[in-house]
Amino acid sequence: MNPSDPIAALEIGTTRTVIAIAEPLGEGRIRVAAYDGIPSSGVRKSQIVDIAQARYSVASVQKKLVTQSDYAVAQAYLVVSGPQIRTQESSVQIPLARGVVSDEDIEEIGDRMYDVTLPAERQALEVARICYGLDDIENIVSPKGMNGHILKLRALCIHGSAQRIADAKSAADAAKLEILDVCYAGTSAAAAVLTAQQKRDGALVIDLGGGSTNFTAWADGRLLYADVIGVGGDHVTEDIRDAFTISVAQAEQLKFSSASAMIGPDDGSVRIPIPASTPGFNAASISLRALNTVVNARLSELFTIVRTKIDEANLLHRLNAGVFLTGGGSSMKNILPLASNVFGRAVRLGQIVPEVEGLEQEKNPAALATIVGTLIQTIPSESPRRSFLETIRHIFGGNKKK
Repeated sequence: MNPSDPIAALEIGTTRTVIAIAEPLGEGRIRVAAYDGIPSSGVRKSQIVDIAQARYSVASVQKKLVTQSDYAVAQAYLVVSGPQIRTQESSVQIPLARGVVSDEDIEEIGDRMYDVTLPAERQALEVARICYGLDDIENIVSPKGMNGHILKLRALCIHGSAQRIADAKSAADAAKLEILDVCYAGTSAAAAVLTAQQKRDGALVIDLGGGSTNFTAWADGRLLYADVIGVGGDHVTEDIRDAFTISVAQAEQLKFSSASAMIGPDDGSVRIPIPASTPGFNAASISLRALNTVVNARLSELFTIVRTKIDEANLLHRLNAGVFLTGGGSSMKNILPLASNVFGRAVRLGQIVPEVEGLEQEKNPAALATIVGTLIQTIPSESPRRSFLETIRHIFGGNKKK
């Protein structure tokens, strides 16, 4: 692929199916030229349960993108998430022939870290360096020039279910969309909102999706931890539905229009209407305290699980840049102070890094972090650029709409 060619990303999420297109601008910068999405079909808890419906969602987004922006996509990078994602640490080592760590040694051991043995049903998505070791010294960030005999490298492999990834590819293929590669949503979200300095200082990125929550921890400029919890915004909606015996649509509307992640002192004196499910019928009402209690319980549990895992990995004290929330669930009222209470750290809404243009008018760019981060991570290496219009036919099959 030419470095000036436009790139596209596809996310078949629990809540929405989204496609975004970006133009590389050079020096690690992109411009989001177009993006669109529709409510997903055939997806439950981040897993495709009906390929035909998922294919319809992908095809519908493609059609909508053509209608609204004049761009049609024939190739894309796929973002994946869900409880199918797993991680495992591995380590490799090499002898130092000259007794001093050289660039060649670092390159050699870096190549060997990809020799990860996985079961046949698993597919590697990403392999990241955690830290180096030299003889009996551990947790070395940069070993170049150090003296020793044995150079070691710890790495983190993120892998997914080959079958589930194949299902997503099949849905895209059926919609005549070629998948170029697969990316993990957690590292994509971090790429969209963390600066290089924040990765060095230490940061936790929590991406609150519809069917699952991805989180990654960073320090010394490296990915140190990644995990997925099979709980997301849809579970909050289901809790509201079950608590008040209402429809999913009513619960979803209440979640964003009235609910808060924190329980206020005056909530008990406030009643809020439940939208009538049938026009012409009077709506019932519920206590705001009851609604917020339901939401608070689920989100507190979610953040507590994440904190426990980060604590167990001995990383909480390294999060000097704080905690960053992304994903659709990050827009919930008072979710930032709730998360701050749980983590005991500054928590902020993820802001798209300055290297990305084209989202200045977007009301909630944090909700697009995974797909924007995928575009960032798949920028080709540098070479002379040509215009987006000149290359749209080449990459997207000549489908620029007349």
